[in-house]
Amino acid sequence: MEPNSVRSGSPLLSTKAVGIAGILAGIGLAGEFLLFSLSGFSQSSFSDPATAPTFLREHGGTVRAAAVFGAGGIAVTLVFLAGLTDRLRERTPTLAAITLIFGIVGNVGDGLVALSFWTGIPAYLTLAANDIASARNSWGAFAALTGGYQGFGNLFLGLSALAAGWAIISRRQLPVALGAVGVVAGVAALASVFGVGTPIAFVGFAAGILLVIVFRVWAGVELLRGSGPADSPGDPSVDVMGRT
Repeated sequence: MEPNSVRSGSPLLSTKAVGIAGILAGIGLAGEFLLFSLSGFSQSSFSDPATAPTFLREHGGTVRAAAVFGAGGIAVTLVFLAGLTDRLRERTPTLAAITLIFGIVGNVGDGLVALSFWTGIPAYLTLAANDIASARNSWGAFAALTGGYQGFGNLFLGLSALAAGWAIISRRQLPVALGAVGVVAGVAALASVFGVGTPIAFVGFAAGILLVIVFRVWAGVELLRGSGPADSPGDPSVDVMGRT
């Protein structure tokens, strides 16, 4: 493997760039989560048409700032996923493809959430200033739509993290502990989707975010350092799902 590329023949995907992208993706997600927390955001108050106008007037700017962090995080996450896929596909091609494809689809869901908040909050506040009754009547649909986008994103990002983690564990191309973090993060994200309406959803959501932050930063550091696979470069073995 060339020292400054993720794989031979791919100079545009340097390990340094991909590693930095992974670290920035983790930092971006942490910043988004922090800003949402500072805004006092809670799904119950956000979904309630009676409390939403007051919350958005007082904290809408912070929520929109969180959306900006989210959008920026999506951009660097896609670079990170492309580089991580290149690292994994030599020995786990199927899982590497799942990591990338599901990661892209999941980021579409997250992007729709960010875009909805960025454009929807000022539009809603304008409507509320002129016709509070209509604003309250329409808010339920907006909250449900963004919740659906979020669930869609969490589902596919969870599957992507699960695939990446299992690929790392099965072939040890990066530290096994990192793979374990990816697997648990993926399971937690899936629990937040399938456990909706129960305490499991909140626990899964919070744990999933924290573990994904750790996974992205840790993987970014490993790629930045040029960490290689544990087995020999000439090992012809492949993943249990088969080489295509």
